Amino acid sequence: MLSASSLPDRYGIGKTYFYQRREYLIELGYDMEAVKDGRKKIYTDEQIQILDELDAHIQDTSGMEGFSPAIAAPSNTPAQAISNKPETNNTNGLVHTDREQIEINESAAENVYVDTNPLADIQEQQLASIDIAAQYSAAQNLTAFNYLTVDYMKHRDFSVQELAEEVHKSEKAVRKTFDSMMENPASATKKILARISRQRNSQRVMA
Repeated sequence: MLSASSLPDRYGIGKTYFYQRREYLIELGYDMEAVKDGRKKIYTDEQIQILDELDAHIQDTSGMEGFSPAIAAPSNTPAQAISNKPETNNTNGLVHTDREQIEINESAAENVYVDTNPLADIQEQQLASIDIAAQYSAAQNLTAFNYLTVDYMKHRDFSVQELAEEVHKSEKAVRKTFDSMMENPASATKKILARISRQRNSQRVMA
């Protein structure tokens, strides 16, 4: 048994695609209703085996289509007999015959999926919709952020004055560094040696 939250990682897919697989299996007649264990939702070993088989099918065929539907267990109970004998319904008083009733076959009834927890399904579907909406929102914000960042780096038309000043200072510092690198090598060497000498003198004073 595994928790519902761990199954998307098991197959290397997102939550939205996992719920699509789950809904597809339900349409094929499989019982894919998770069991509640406290605040968690748990899938049984049988359900996980079905999900594993569907994953293998997708890997082989690149799609869910063609996966085998659920097979209903055969029933030894015969269909309800049909007769023309009139009967009175004690509830509503109507007179009818068995031929007016729908023939009941228990093996067919077993193949009908009954959702025992519709609220949980609605919550999962809402979660999937929220997840997709969050992805779109994040993508829009990141895209706008990236484009604006490149635009400000190119034009540098900052509306915040403090930012413009900081950028200007950094440009001056970088330009000064480049200018010093372009000086005569002998002059640059003298400056470096003078800086080292000052550092040594300061260390001696501190000692």
